Amino acid sequence: MERADASKSLALIAGYIALYLLLDWASYVEPVRHTGVTAWNPNTGLLMALLLARGERWAPVVAIGCFLGDLLIDAAPAPWRTTVLTSLYVTAVYTAAAWALRRRGFGQPIETPRGAAWFAGVIAAATGAAAAGYVYILMSAAQLEPGEAWGSIGRYWIGEFNGIIALTPVLLLRPDPGALRERIRRHPREFILQCVGIAVGVGLAFALAAARDVRMFYPMFLPVTWLALRNGVPGAMISVSLAQAAMVAALELTPGSIPLFDVQFPLLALGITALFLGALATQRARVMNQVLEQDAALQRAMRFAVTGQLAAALAHEINQPMTALLSYLRAAALLAESPAPDNKRVATTLHKADAEAIRAIAVLRRLREFYRGEGVQLEEVDAAAVCERVANALGDRTRRSGVELQVSSPSRLPTVLADRTQLEIVVHNLLTNALDALNAAAPSKEHPRRIEVTTHAQASNVFITVEDSGPGISPSVAGRLFEPLVTSKVSGMGLGLSLSRSMLRTQGSDLWVESGRLGGARFVIRLAMQPSAQISL
Repeated sequence: MERADASKSLALIAGYIALYLLLDWASYVEPVRHTGVTAWNPNTGLLMALLLARGERWAPVVAIGCFLGDLLIDAAPAPWRTTVLTSLYVTAVYTAAAWALRRRGFGQPIETPRGAAWFAGVIAAATGAAAAGYVYILMSAAQLEPGEAWGSIGRYWIGEFNGIIALTPVLLLRPDPGALRERIRRHPREFILQCVGIAVGVGLAFALAAARDVRMFYPMFLPVTWLALRNGVPGAMISVSLAQAAMVAALELTPGSIPLFDVQFPLLALGITALFLGALATQRARVMNQVLEQDAALQRAMRFAVTGQLAAALAHEINQPMTALLSYLRAAALLAESPAPDNKRVATTLHKADAEAIRAIAVLRRLREFYRGEGVQLEEVDAAAVCERVANALGDRTRRSGVELQVSSPSRLPTVLADRTQLEIVVHNLLTNALDALNAAAPSKEHPRRIEVTTHAQASNVFITVEDSGPGISPSVAGRLFEPLVTSKVSGMGLGLSLSRSMLRTQGSDLWVESGRLGGARFVIRLAMQPSAQISL
């Protein structure tokens, strides 16, 4: 295991030094007095990427690369003692910069504008210090004249800055080939256009060199900006690296073109602009992905919640018809097994059981449609007839409980637009709640057990009121009565009123509670009239 790690380290060292020398050789264009002061230094970008990715323990390898680069690539290298000194100084400066950046997490790809600002600021300071010290050492060794100091510092500073800004963020990337292939497969036209944009940028570089006009450089911002906004930091910095390499090649291969130092600042401006735009696009893409993930998680949670509500609502709503169905079937069985069965009573009881089974099926279907968001089935409904039908279905229970159930309505009540089955579910819930409240209260001669259901029309609405003489609404739940899972009943689920109001509001109606004259709870249902009925009134 240790041998394998050592072999990997040696291979990385050899590969780094070879690539460093290659980049140093390729960018050794228009040097100042045959020194290492050049206009563009991508090899420094490789150096900084190694220190950021691997840490300060690789500083000796960086120093060896700097020494060999100055010794082998420079046309007239300084004495080896001077070269050792410059190599150690530059390595020390960039190692300190890498240490500072790694402390802020810059061993990873840049993903935010704040990160881009920190990176650019530290690199600007480090390259400035490296340039000043490098030039001072060369001047001390008589490799540069004093009059060349400020110009050499500026050129070396911008060259180093350009090389790091363009190359280091690219080398810190961790590309996913599978994701890249998938993106190209899904957006082939965009990939082709991006390749065309890169080709246009390269073409502009050669056009600038041929025209000898620095103004030709600025159209290169357009494809680089587009690539940065579409692909974030990867697209931004890859395009900048290609643009800088193309510019250096074009100026070197075009005889009589403008000096490379004349485009140093435009190249730097292009690199910094692309870095910030790419970081902004990367941050936006990451935030959008987080929003989409959170939205998907919320949707899953909502589906689970809806599934739970549906299951609870089914248990709540199916309980009554299934209990009644079971009671009718048992009664029918007892009647049929009697010595002298009354066929008429058996038939009547089975008919009631059949009605409860049909109601259970209708409730199940409408609840499922409601929670699936399939909307309501609005139709002309006689609200009074619905109340009578539900009251008749609960007639046996009211008689067993000793409760007087009275349903009253005007002789001519306008029809309403409502979902008939859902309205029956709501009225059934209110009546069973009233019965439960009366059964839970102690019997009293002073307060008869009574439920009143009334209907009346007012303006463009029809109102159904369900009032009982029970103990009323508990103050502890009065303010949260229509919230899910809120109930004052010992065995209640707290879903009936919440579900009832949701159903009514879905169809443009409403439900609320108010104080009544019987002493118990008074629930009011508001239903919208049929338009033709409003006109007739």
